[in-house]
Order: sequence, then structure tokens, then C-alpha cells
Amino acid sequence: MVSIFSWLFDNISSALIAALLIACLALASLYKCTRDERDVALQNAAIAIEANKASKETINALEAEIVKRDELAAAWQEELAKERKAREDARRELNTLLEQNESVRDWGSEPVPDSVWRLLK
Repeated sequence: MVSIFSWLFDNISSALIAALLIACLALASLYKCTRDERDVALQNAAIAIEANKASKETINALEAEIVKRDELAAAWQEELAKERKAREDARRELNTLLEQNESVRDWGSEPVPDSVWRLLK
């Protein structure tokens, strides 16, 4: 009887040790795969962070360019408004002179010389 129990104990303990070794090998393999996946994920995250930094720098540069262009457009609008006002004032003064002064009216009714038209074009 003792020999049967000892044989069973030896065989069962050997089987349990073998099962534990297989489980340890499986866990080690799983750990290695998980670690490799983690390393790839960390590399991808680092690449994404660098890409985001580059994108943010580009966005900041574009926003600064937009501000500059808006300021330039506002300045041009101001200049354009001043020129329009000056042209309207000149036209108003000319119309006033044409209405009030006969010699200016005579001058205004004459044809414009070609040399002046070339300057106006």
C-alpha cells in the first residue's frame, strides 16, 4: 500500500510540476507578447505626441499669419476708405465749381485730350 501511495504521489507531483512549468512558460510567453505590444504602443504614442507638437506649431504659425493678414487688410481698408473719401470730396468740389463758375463749366465741357486720357487709364 505504501508503495502505491508513494508511486501515486510521485506521479501526481511530477504531473503537477509539469503543469506548473507549462503554465509558467505560457505566462512568460504571454508576458513577452504583452511587453512587446506595450513597447509598440509607447513608440506609437511618442510618434503621435511629436506629430501633435508639430501640428500645434503649424497651427500657431497659421494663427499668427491670420492675425497679420487681418491687420494688413484693416490697414488697406482704411487706406481705401481715405482714397474713396478724397475722390468723393474732389468730385464734389468739381461739381460745385462747375455749378458756380462759368469758365470752369466751359472747361469741363471740352473734350479731354488724348495725353490726359493716357494718364487716367
